[in-house]
Amino acid sequence: MPGRPPRVTKTEAIVLRYRRLGDADRIVSLLTPHRGKIDVVARGVLRARSKLAGHLEPGTRLEVALAAGRSMDIVTQAQGLDSFGALRDDLDRLSAAMYVLELADRLTVEHADAHGLYGHLHNALIRLARGDGHHLVVRTYELAILDATGFRPEFTVCLGCGEPVEASRAWWSAIEGGVYCSDCAGRRPGISPIDGTVLKVLRAYQSQPYEEAGRIRLSDDLAARLEATMHALMHAVVEREIGSARFISATRRARVNAEAVLELAEADPGGGDQ
Repeated sequence: MPGRPPRVTKTEAIVLRYRRLGDADRIVSLLTPHRGKIDVVARGVLRARSKLAGHLEPGTRLEVALAAGRSMDIVTQAQGLDSFGALRDDLDRLSAAMYVLELADRLTVEHADAHGLYGHLHNALIRLARGDGHHLVVRTYELAILDATGFRPEFTVCLGCGEPVEASRAWWSAIEGGVYCSDCAGRRPGISPIDGTVLKVLRAYQSQPYEEAGRIRLSDDLAARLEATMHALMHAVVEREIGSARFISATRRARVNAEAVLELAEADPGGGDQ
């Protein structure tokens, strides 16, 4: 007769999000290496004296002890391993971290091995916290998790005929996740040209090691075009709007506008006074 599963198990995890449950409890979504995404109950976490609260914030990596429950496991202990505190000091990095967490939440299967996805998320948080370029981190993370979940985009050969596509003459379909040559593009509705430089960078990010990809210099304009292309692709894959992606775009636009106003003020310190 097979033995009963253990009543209490321990696992490493990264907190993806939480939602309130009653007056004092929360349901916390965790990404674990071997069990995939799991929802667990943190009892009393909203009480002032709770010892769990500080360890169960989104983006925290921790070791957690879970007691088997009827429908969801219950957190009995939590020990923080890394809170990635540097992220909280920079709005761009914090919003990027929320975005990579949301993607992990949307693309991870519950109760299934997620060792690769867990590693990609952990690496992304480490890189953001240590100050790597957040556009590089986010774009390479997007491509890595698409590859890991079976949604690898095709940037090199035509989805229609299978022939290599020149970057300067490529057409793009976010819905289908790939490029078309100009001959096949005319027979496909709903596709549009893709900027050749954007495509070249995405090819490099997909094929090169992270350190080599990091040598590519991005202007603000190119970074924005890369972001728009990848956000459209991720939206097509998850089949609904990604809230943190909208926030990132709004934050970037606000920063660009603020920098433009500052440049105008520095160019005309008198404000146009005669």
